[in-house]
Amino acid sequence: MSENIDKNVAMETRLARVGLSEKESRVYLALLPYRDIGTSKIIRMTGLHGQFVYDALAKLEEKGLARHVIQNGRKKFSANTPNRLLSLIEEKKLAANALAKELQDRYAGEREQDIEIFQGDSAFAAQQFELLKRQPNDTVICVIASETERYQATLEAEGAWDDYLQILREKNIKTRYLGSEKQRERLQTLEKTEQWTYRILPGHATGLMNTDIWHDNITLNIFGDPVLCITVTGKEIANGYREFFETLWNLSSK
Repeated sequence: MSENIDKNVAMETRLARVGLSEKESRVYLALLPYRDIGTSKIIRMTGLHGQFVYDALAKLEEKGLARHVIQNGRKKFSANTPNRLLSLIEEKKLAANALAKELQDRYAGEREQDIEIFQGDSAFAAQQFELLKRQPNDTVICVIASETERYQATLEAEGAWDDYLQILREKNIKTRYLGSEKQRERLQTLEKTEQWTYRILPGHATGLMNTDIWHDNITLNIFGDPVLCITVTGKEIANGYREFFETLWNLSSK
């Protein structure tokens, strides 16, 4: 029972990222296993006040995620296919693109270097995908590793690791990874993806932070509680760190 509750809470969190409120998510999850159920049963299943359920059902119908029929003068509700979520995401993307174009005219312009901070697992995962999207095809991400394996674990917890690897393959982006002797077994496994290559840096003192060197920025990922990602944007900064990485790479070996 507790496991099912935990799964639902995790799913509600993920549904929130595509635009559903907590109450809408709870009602939608309650609808999924049934066809044509009444509001009384939904109220019992969700534990929500009746008015919250009515409001959530109305919102779900507006978003195309639920529908109703009239049976014996009463409304009965069902969930529409979860594939509708993909359409919602695409609609948000189109709206965001249109808004960004309008706001660009008011923007003072890019600075030669800038810094952003992202805190928490969800913000971290979203930032990694944004960086990956901006990374040109057929390029290399250089990583000076930490001892922790929280990078992969965090993306896996967010349901994003497989998608992350898929984008690496589609864009033919390679990862060069400087690790410690303690990580050798895991790095040998990662190298089988064909997108990774690694070397062991003798005496590498790893901690809770790793450094990722992207095309035009670097990220300092601090795997404390919560996870913290500091992104420093600037082509010269990235190039300087890349030269430093090459020095360490040449001092390392398999």
